[in-house]
Amino acid sequence: MEMSSQKARHFGHENTHPTLPQRVCLTTDTWTSIQNINYMCVTAHFIDNNWKLHKRIISFVRISDHKEATIGRELEECMLDWGIDKILTITVDNATSNESTIDWLRTRKIGSADCVAGHEFIHMRCTTHILNLIVSEGLKDVDDSIVRVRNLIKYVKSSPQRLATFKSCVDRSKVQCSSFLTLDVPTGWNSTFLMLDVAEKYQKVF
Repeated sequence: MEMSSQKARHFGHENTHPTLPQRVCLTTDTWTSIQNINYMCVTAHFIDNNWKLHKRIISFVRISDHKEATIGRELEECMLDWGIDKILTITVDNATSNESTIDWLRTRKIGSADCVAGHEFIHMRCTTHILNLIVSEGLKDVDDSIVRVRNLIKYVKSSPQRLATFKSCVDRSKVQCSSFLTLDVPTGWNSTFLMLDVAEKYQKVF
């Protein structure tokens, strides 16, 4: 993998040699912000000559949409910009469009130098995303309770007056908690857990 010294420094390792013979694993994710702007991030993972694992963000860009061709082109451009020609795996979430993205990259033969098993195993599904889908499916059984807690927190935080009243009730109830009420992101089960965990500590106040 040929890189200029400037990009080698951008990789975050001042001693990175401009030629990395190792294969690189990429992870990428896309999302839409609350401003309705689409973003894409690409992270490179590689082991240096001292067997030390490195992880570096090598691209963070706005994209027009989440279509497979758009994501594929951005990945291709990123790999060409960095001179990455040895890809071991590309990890993406379980969206159907990502399967098409990987298939598109296979046809372009990007990063195929000295590939392993003809890139048969280049497509890696994100374990965290799979776990999130499993837990989210299980949470549907208690969705009514979660919605009630979420609405209670929204009510408390909807105005300064309600928030002040709630804090006054906390003081009178002598509830000791270093964290305060927080809303979850419904697509991320871990944030739902944190919301419920904190809300449970304020049960007496509610």
